[in-house]
Amino acid sequence: MVTLYLLTDFGYQDYYVGALKGVIKSICQRAEIIDLTHEVRKFDVRHGAFLLWQSLKWLEKNSIIVGVVDPGVGTSRDPVMIRSGQFTFVGPDNGLFWPAVQSIGSYEAYKIDLRSTGLAERRTGTFDGRDVFAPIAAMLACGKSMDELGFEKKSLEILDLWRIRAEGRRIVGEVRNVDRFGNIVTNIPWSYVRFEEAIVRVGDSYGRARVSPNYEYRGLLLIRGSSDLLEVSIAKGSAAELLNADLNYEISLEVIE
Repeated sequence: MVTLYLLTDFGYQDYYVGALKGVIKSICQRAEIIDLTHEVRKFDVRHGAFLLWQSLKWLEKNSIIVGVVDPGVGTSRDPVMIRSGQFTFVGPDNGLFWPAVQSIGSYEAYKIDLRSTGLAERRTGTFDGRDVFAPIAAMLACGKSMDELGFEKKSLEILDLWRIRAEGRRIVGEVRNVDRFGNIVTNIPWSYVRFEEAIVRVGDSYGRARVSPNYEYRGLLLIRGSSDLLEVSIAKGSAAELLNADLNYEISLEVIE
């Protein structure tokens, strides 16, 4: 039995998630399907890539990840299969898989051959998750090889989630996620944090914060998050609301003299 993880921006209002699962089961009944998340911000490939990167080390080895955050559906972007380490990724070649693959360190990629797989005839051009990626993932789960389903692809679209710079006594990074508790998850590694007290700036908003999970200063805390990244938090409150922070915003930390 092979486990398939689904990561999309579909949400649950529509039939889309159910359609993916139905297609997979109709082709490979023994596949086990796990929802990684369907709450990626709509059209936000960076957000999906970050959530996948965060999740990867906790996923079952030798599994298949189907990623569908695909604002370029119907365009010339390639549908791909990627084998990297002990994982296989299926989805659009738009950078969604790059941070996860980069963290593993090596890969082989194949462009899905829509004609030889018979998918070209059933493809609508607006729902490749259902028409292309789900069936390909199911075929792989039931024993097909990437060689049978596509042809080798030399390179992948690159997506950089780790743009960080130092400006004197400031560290400047980006907001990679705002979780449902209002915690601001940055792309700044915790190891970069060397000071006890700082001013946190996001856009036009700012606040003082302490580097301690046990010391609260005006509500804000700088904490070491579960992915070993710097997070800005408030106990039982939303740091994102206080600082008017959102995904992909620039965030800076400045040492207080």
